[in-house]
Amino acid sequence: MDGSEDVSPALAALCTPEVMSDSDLFFVHLDERERSVTLGFARQNGGEGFEFFLRFPQAREVRVRGWAHPGRKDVRVADDGDGVEVVVSAPGSSLSFRAAGVALARTRSFPVWERLGP
Repeated sequence: MDGSEDVSPALAALCTPEVMSDSDLFFVHLDERERSVTLGFARQNGGEGFEFFLRFPQAREVRVRGWAHPGRKDVRVADDGDGVEVVVSAPGSSLSFRAAGVALARTRSFPVWERLGP
């Protein structure tokens, strides 16, 4: 995704449209001091949960139009020759920006407890 360095297999696997769009986008952080955007995603497979955070440095041309509650959104990250272009959309939600690249900021696995009864 970032033309300036090799992309790790873990990052490449997480940046696929299938993985990002099949995960809940629950965290969006726009850091004006560092000009970065961080997106946090969560997935569940049976009793296992997994979170991953993607950080996009040197973000520019940021556009947000409406924002619905956390959940599944159509997420696309594409190499645009000068970094990456990110587009996030869902009914009532739209976020787009360009950035210098993308980095895997953090991952976390955890057990998911299911609530029993009412």
